[in-house]
Amino acid sequence: MILTIGFVVVALLLITVVVSAAGVHLERKRLLALADVLALEAADAVSDDRYFAPGAGQGDPDVEGLPLTDGSVRAAVDAYLRDNPDAATAWDDFAVLSASTTDGRSAHVHLAAVVRPVLLSWVLAPWQDGIALEAESVARGS
Repeated sequence: MILTIGFVVVALLLITVVVSAAGVHLERKRLLALADVLALEAADAVSDDRYFAPGAGQGDPDVEGLPLTDGSVRAAVDAYLRDNPDAATAWDDFAVLSASTTDGRSAHVHLAAVVRPVLLSWVLAPWQDGIALEAESVARGS
C-alpha cells in the first residue's frame, strides 16, 4: 500500500512537470510565431520618403529596391502591436527588445516575455515567478 501511494505521488509530480514543460514550450512557439509575423510586417514597411524617392521602382541600378530603416521597422512593429492588442496579452512582461535592420533589406525583431508554469508543485516551485523566454526572427523584404 505504501509503495502504491509513493508511486502515485511520483507519477503526479511527473505529470505536473511534463504538463508545465509542454506549456512553456508551446508559449515559446507562440512567441516565435509572433516574432515571425512582426518581422514579415516590418520587412514590408517602407517609409514614404523611400517609396517615392527618385528612381525607386524604376529599374535604376543605383537604387536597389526600397531600403528599410530602423525607424520604419520599429514603427511597423509598434503599429502591428497597437492594431492587434490581443497578440501579446498572453504573456507577462512582454517586450520588444529590438526591431531594426542591418542591411536595409532585412527586418530583425527580438522579443521577450515571461511565462508561468501551468501547474505548480513543490518540484516546480523555483519557477513560480515565471520563466523568461526570448525569440527573434529575421525577414527579408523584396
